[in-house]
Amino acid sequence: MPVDIRDHPDAPDLETLGDLTLEPVPDDEIRRRLDEEDELLEDQLRERDDVDAYVELNRRAEGGEYGDIGTALYRLVQLFGTPQVPGYEAGGDLRDRTDETFKYLFRVGADSEELPESWLVTVHDWHVDLGVGLAAWKSDGTDPAEMGAGVGLVSLALVTNVVTEPVECEYKDIWF
Repeated sequence: MPVDIRDHPDAPDLETLGDLTLEPVPDDEIRRRLDEEDELLEDQLRERDDVDAYVELNRRAEGGEYGDIGTALYRLVQLFGTPQVPGYEAGGDLRDRTDETFKYLFRVGADSEELPESWLVTVHDWHVDLGVGLAAWKSDGTDPAEMGAGVGLVSLALVTNVVTEPVECEYKDIWF
């Protein structure tokens, strides 16, 4: 049975996560690849049997609350700007969307023998909760569904840490 990533026995610790980098893939790189008719392949971690974990955004801990999907999006926007995947930009036409209303594409970098040097991750809303997927460009010949459960757990833990840590609000200098 899936558990919150923070309770998963194989989840990486904060020190391990501190050795990773998470950066948005530049808009122009995404648009160039899509214009060249490359396809972004995604494998949703919530739907994988071997990654038996998820992100619980409403978890209460130490007298506080992490928030909800709106809080997670607020923190992502504060840290990385608005979503950069075409079709999911802020203020875009929502009529053709089903479950997702925003989507980021990030590159994760690792200096570890157990993990790839880098890989792609999508972060989006998933049924009004947080979705995280492993991703790859079809032309690169990598199938994200074939990435190991370890990469999935690390990705999920990294994104969880990013969206559950408060950021300082510009308007009132409070942490949210």
